Amino acid sequence: MSFQNLLVHLDDSKACSYRIEAAISLAKRQNAQLTGIAIALTSTISNYIGFEIPSSFGEAQQKLVQEAVEISLNNFELMAKEADIKYTSKIIKCDATKAAALLSFNARHADLCFLGQPNPDEPGSSFRDSLLNSILYTSGRPVYVVPYIGRPNPKIRNAVIAWDGSKKAVRAVNDAIPLLKGRGNTTILIINPNQRIGVHGKKPGQDIADHLECHGIKTKIICQTFNDA
Repeated sequence: MSFQNLLVHLDDSKACSYRIEAAISLAKRQNAQLTGIAIALTSTISNYIGFEIPSSFGEAQQKLVQEAVEISLNNFELMAKEADIKYTSKIIKCDATKAAALLSFNARHADLCFLGQPNPDEPGSSFRDSLLNSILYTSGRPVYVVPYIGRPNPKIRNAVIAWDGSKKAVRAVNDAIPLLKGRGNTTILIINPNQRIGVHGKKPGQDIADHLECHGIKTKIICQTFNDA
């Protein structure tokens, strides 16, 4: 079991290169194809104000949007070629109101989607936040969120599973199996297991540990109990 078809969202944010690096790193390890998708918004400021503006203003705005998209695509393709991975690129041209749905549609047809954590101090952070939330809740696919500060220590190979025995946790763990296979240690962390006795077996965490063992993933189980203040 491995990822074969990865997707990464491209934009003009300062952290986009971190996102591409993370996606390329996984693509190399899994021998997967990586698709870079950039969004070229066709809506202009004239759609949101109550009076006409010169058409030349809208044309100039669209030119800036296209230039930003081409820069992000060129950067992605350069990094992908240098890494010698299988890759393709795509531009989505749409109105801002349709961007999230279209990106979610594309993510639905990939094994894993790389998105960036929006930097609240950068312009356009609210738009990027809406994209992230849309993919998380409507694509039905696993999402790898890369922090806008980058990956400070990518050599750390430990993984922690926050396990509560729920349907959501089961889905998340199974989606992450290809990632967990590449980790040195995987810890199954269970908080207050006695509060959810009905979803655990005789030993909390042991059933999911046995399941992961079948995939060659070594785990250890840690249970922590906290009393309410």
